[in-house]
Amino acid sequence: MLCAMILGWDDIIGGTSILAFLIWLGLTGIFYLVAYIAALNTFDHITKNSVIKIPLLLAVAPVAAFLISIFSYNPLALFVLMMISNYFRVKNLGGPGDTRYQGLTLNRPLFYTASYLYIIAVYGLSAWYQHPVEVADGITTPYWKTWFPDIHEN
Repeated sequence: MLCAMILGWDDIIGGTSILAFLIWLGLTGIFYLVAYIAALNTFDHITKNSVIKIPLLLAVAPVAAFLISIFSYNPLALFVLMMISNYFRVKNLGGPGDTRYQGLTLNRPLFYTASYLYIIAVYGLSAWYQHPVEVADGITTPYWKTWFPDIHEN
């Protein structure tokens, strides 16, 4: 039972071919740039020390998770990458080379809380959206596809 819960390389990248690996690597880069770097840096710059940062990021998380889901991307590696790099991103905010926050004492616990809640929400929602649901006798489809019944795979 425990072995069935461990993801293999084929599960992470979606296949064994070099093309599957390159597609997985490209999607990882795109999601890292868009769903992590662009989203968090933009909302941090706009909201600064405001508590509104948390609900705004949690409102954006379903959109990022849906984009991850429609590409059938397994976000485990992306999640780990985002969790580790987020610590250093927030730690370096407001540093000597960062002109966005000059004259502002950053509320680091707020920045850490908001960003980690966003990352966890993106990962959790994308896993939930991709969870297989039985739609007919033994036929399963990812949960998000049940929202659009007119879309058929060929």
